[in-house]
Amino acid sequence: MSQKVAMKLVEELNELATAIMQQNNKAYKNLTKDIEDEIADVKVWLSEYEKLFDWNYIDNRIINKRKKHGL
Repeated sequence: MSQKVAMKLVEELNELATAIMQQNNKAYKNLTKDIEDEIADVKVWLSEYEKLFDWNYIDNRIINKRKKHGL
């Protein structure tokens, strides 16, 4: 299962990156819905993939990154 989930996540991440890049390169187009769709797809597969990892470590890393970047 984890290999299938990983591959699907990578596919969806690439589609999100492509949509964001297209929006950046073609500012006159409104690709908001495409980007929102891809964000949703990434979140679905990321939520499955992240079950394989240490969430205490990840939560601490998120806290530190937010502090570092003033978020």
